[in-house]
Amino acid sequence: MSAPRLALALHAAGGGPVLHLRLVAAPAEACWLRLCARGPDARALCVPLRADAGGDACAEVPVASLLGPGPLRWDVRLAASPGDAGVHLCPAPEAGAARHFFRAQAAGHGLSAYLSDSAGSLVLLAAPAARHAAVADAEDAKARFQTELRDAPLEPDLVLFESFLGKAYAGNPRYVYEALRELRPDLRCVWAYDGTQPIPGDPPRVRRGSPEYYRVLARAGYRVNNVVFAGHGRKPETVYLQTWHGTPLKRLGWDIEVAGPEADARDNFHRESRAWTVLLSANPYSSDTFRRAFRYDGPVLEAGYPLTDPLVAPCPDRDALAARLGLPVGRRYVLYAPTWRDHRPVGAWRFDFDLHLDLDAVSAALAPDQVLLVKGHHLATGLDATRLPGNVIDVSALDDVTELCALADVLVTDYSSVFFDFAVTGRPILFYCYDLELYARQVRGFYLDMERDLPGPVARTTPELLALLRDLPAVQARYAARYRAFRQEYCALADGAAARRVVEAVFGPAAEARACA
Repeated sequence: MSAPRLALALHAAGGGPVLHLRLVAAPAEACWLRLCARGPDARALCVPLRADAGGDACAEVPVASLLGPGPLRWDVRLAASPGDAGVHLCPAPEAGAARHFFRAQAAGHGLSAYLSDSAGSLVLLAAPAARHAAVADAEDAKARFQTELRDAPLEPDLVLFESFLGKAYAGNPRYVYEALRELRPDLRCVWAYDGTQPIPGDPPRVRRGSPEYYRVLARAGYRVNNVVFAGHGRKPETVYLQTWHGTPLKRLGWDIEVAGPEADARDNFHRESRAWTVLLSANPYSSDTFRRAFRYDGPVLEAGYPLTDPLVAPCPDRDALAARLGLPVGRRYVLYAPTWRDHRPVGAWRFDFDLHLDLDAVSAALAPDQVLLVKGHHLATGLDATRLPGNVIDVSALDDVTELCALADVLVTDYSSVFFDFAVTGRPILFYCYDLELYARQVRGFYLDMERDLPGPVARTTPELLALLRDLPAVQARYAARYRAFRQEYCALADGAAARRVVEAVFGPAAEARACA
């Protein structure tokens, strides 16, 4: 049976605007439309289908019934009765139409219709007008991306940077960019960045997922990212530098042996990796692990991580850096930077910040000149800052953990890769692993032995951690030999010149060298 043809229109009515839906060649047994809201709202509406004078099946849906305070997506199904779960309504697609092929506005809201990727079924999107326009425009642009990628001209001097899904000016992309400004000022840089931090050179910014984002992504001669872009594929001439965001302790990709969000995302990440032209690695261990875990067989640039460049030498002016970050000056800083917990989701790629640390006890144990800085992972929810002791500061809103590492006198972490980078400083590292067995067996698993291979001791409870903090000189002495071996194994390329090596390898020599060639 052929798919029914669909027509949508917004009509005025005495009780408020209605969405008029007409189906040509609808199944005879379909007597009702069943609309089911996605997500926590979980509302369902049933609307009768009636034959019009031409024999087509028609329904009228009150627009007010589709609205909520935020975006709502409604799956539309054909049902035989109000109690019937029904089947997806999969109308014939209209050739050449935008993804959101119908758009209208009513009662301060936008309303649109599109066909789902999974089933080709009808979905309605309702949202406050400005939010609706942003979402629908972005989804239309993403749907056009492959066409734009094929047809738009290449801009060979254009470089698109993105870090942590457009949420941060941070990580390897930041330090590649800062070196590129110095070495290749002839290139035009754009940042996909939604934050507020000033960026040197004040480059143009685009919002990840916006129409302008996809326009730049399609045309750029170079791309730099440490996670994934919002659209897969690239032009054959485009150079895509994947910098990644850490030397791995916890298992990645196809090395993960338990279910969870990272395992579920493997296929999407694998599609993205087909577009990489070079993958950056900090050491031979990472190179081998990435190839296997990502199933990647392309070029690997083993040049060290640019984000470690600022950590090689002591911070030249700690007070100035602290002041710029909004922190009290003249203090000693204990940085607590845990990773996210895959098994505690609270939304789409958002996870509960499962602190499990007695902050009042830590606060009481700190010396008068010490401050605890808590840096949550970018995928984790925030802390309640109103309940923090005065010498405990939530710095999760700061983009770049590297700057915090430059300040920190000691790092406390768990399974985050940040300790590989912090080890460049030679300063003490403590591991607070309250859920070690759970994480090892049921959440992610590890590449290294947590008891034998780490450059510092593991605490399981707040009192154990405080005992280590009180006796740092003894801890350093006890772990000195292991710390030296760890740095030789994983930090040998952290010499302060990694960013320059990466820029020259990927983008070519400095501008003055090119001029003399």
